[in-house]
Amino acid sequence: MSKRAIVLASATRVLAEKGFEGATISEIAKEAQIAPSGIYTCFNSKEEILFAIIEEFLIESIEGIKDHLEGILGAINKLRKAVWCHCKFYSASRKEIQIILESRSYPEFYKSSAYKKLKQYSGIFTTIIEQGVAEGSFRKSIPPRIVRDMILGTVDHVAINWTLKNGTSPLEVAEHLFDLINNAITRKKTIISPANKKERKRRQIICCASKLFASYGYKDTNVMEIARQAGVSEGTIYDYYQNKENLLINIPEEKLGQLLDELSGNSPEIELRKMIYSLFNFYNEDHDYSRILVLMLRPNKKFYYSESNKILEKIFSIIQGIIRDGQNSGVFISELRPTVCRALLFGSIDHILIPWIIFKRNYDLIKVRNEIASLFIDALKENS
Repeated sequence: MSKRAIVLASATRVLAEKGFEGATISEIAKEAQIAPSGIYTCFNSKEEILFAIIEEFLIESIEGIKDHLEGILGAINKLRKAVWCHCKFYSASRKEIQIILESRSYPEFYKSSAYKKLKQYSGIFTTIIEQGVAEGSFRKSIPPRIVRDMILGTVDHVAINWTLKNGTSPLEVAEHLFDLINNAITRKKTIISPANKKERKRRQIICCASKLFASYGYKDTNVMEIARQAGVSEGTIYDYYQNKENLLINIPEEKLGQLLDELSGNSPEIELRKMIYSLFNFYNEDHDYSRILVLMLRPNKKFYYSESNKILEKIFSIIQGIIRDGQNSGVFISELRPTVCRALLFGSIDHILIPWIIFKRNYDLIKVRNEIASLFIDALKENS
């Protein structure tokens, strides 16, 4: 083993145990059984050692994931394998993962060659997702980079809980994570029951009647024209409504029903979307707090035993309660794992916030908020 390799292996052990700030060059040299001056024949600083550890890990990971993907056909199969590989690499390298997670708080990391390797690695996921969109396996409306951030951010959160609190390892959640992502981005193959077909036809009649009544008034709108625009026979309208007046009176039912659901909290989807909107609004309005939480506190072990984290736990308990209500009502998958749902949501938010904070990106967090909310809610639904 070369001196450089010995230094990196020793530094990995020391940095994982004491953290970047707590470790010293002298301790790394002692672990490597060389003089401190010997460190400087390979590296110029402790920071350079940190980034070299990350770069070496990423080089191996890029080679590994490319090797695993070779010969696999179809974007869905590739994505399943890529998610598994990512979780496998993270689970096999506990010390390196602690170092990678901590490095996110150092602005210099984002100027290093290690960060370029991280972009190359994450780009593999983006390419697979873009391929899936192009071949029709994934919905055309999905934003590939945000889906990629959801995957990587989720695994980061699971890894934090695993390394700092001895939680579930990333590999243990790989299949469940893939299922959630697959639910969020693939085309829904729902079978419409006769009851649902009838409901859709009723809504189409209501929609066309609303436009015609609003445009021409009640008197100058006839049932025959409503039927023509709705694509149904005139007799079908009378199957649903007694007469034109009865149709007019029933128009507000659907919209008022939606409003009632929103005001009363009867819809788990609406409540969950509101919660996600509130989280993004909060981070968007307090840039300084976002920076502290995402970059400084996420990889800090003491934070997870603080009163501050207890508040975050209460916030997720509320979200978990909404998800549970959705499960009980049959809206969400009954086998959802709360810890993975938590990681999916907060990991996605973190990965969206990191470039927004570090690079001072001026993209619209409110637009991203809408995309994350839709993808997260779709992830919780059956893809039947």
